[in-house]
Amino acid sequence: MASRSGTAATVPHSVRRPRPRVVALACLLLALAAVAQLAALPLRYWHQGFFHTAARSFEPTGGVAFAAVGTTADLAADLLTAVLAVGLLTLAAVNVVGSNGARIASWASGPFLACCATAGAARSPRPLYSIYSDENMDRIIAMARDAMPNWLEPLLLTLGRGVPVAIIVALVLLALPSANAFFQPRPAVDPPWPVRTSPTAGPEGPPSAG
Repeated sequence: MASRSGTAATVPHSVRRPRPRVVALACLLLALAAVAQLAALPLRYWHQGFFHTAARSFEPTGGVAFAAVGTTADLAADLLTAVLAVGLLTLAAVNVVGSNGARIASWASGPFLACCATAGAARSPRPLYSIYSDENMDRIIAMARDAMPNWLEPLLLTLGRGVPVAIIVALVLLALPSANAFFQPRPAVDPPWPVRTSPTAGPEGPPSAG
């Protein structure tokens, strides 16, 4: 019901402190790590393609079924990595506005993406080792590295090592005291009840019971 005299004050609300630099840097690192990991996935498949192309010149010795299982496992791992990377990129954008739930979710998903990036950097054409002899594998690796660009393997190695470091640093920054203060809302200074004012009377307090 409208007041007969005066004006009602605004409803109390929560305000947040200005965003500290550590939070902005943490969100930037999380976003860069997620984008780098997404970019590494097609590069990794391109890298693997050189080995499979070189392997066509050699006769397999066995283990085809085991290699198929290994390839399927790699595809599943890459799909999980892509989902985690997209999720972490989204969380980085939400962390900027001070969502504590997004910060907790970042702590939960970040280590998994860091592990996926580390495993991807160390991944070699393992399924091929079960199909070809050691002598042929040496020749396949040499042929593949001769065919691929010289920068491809160093770039994949850099991404594989840089993504986990960026994620770990970002998660540590989100745990600093200045970040904690930003993610915890503080009450506004508004009074907890509506205040009415009139030209002839001062502010009225809270309505009495009864």
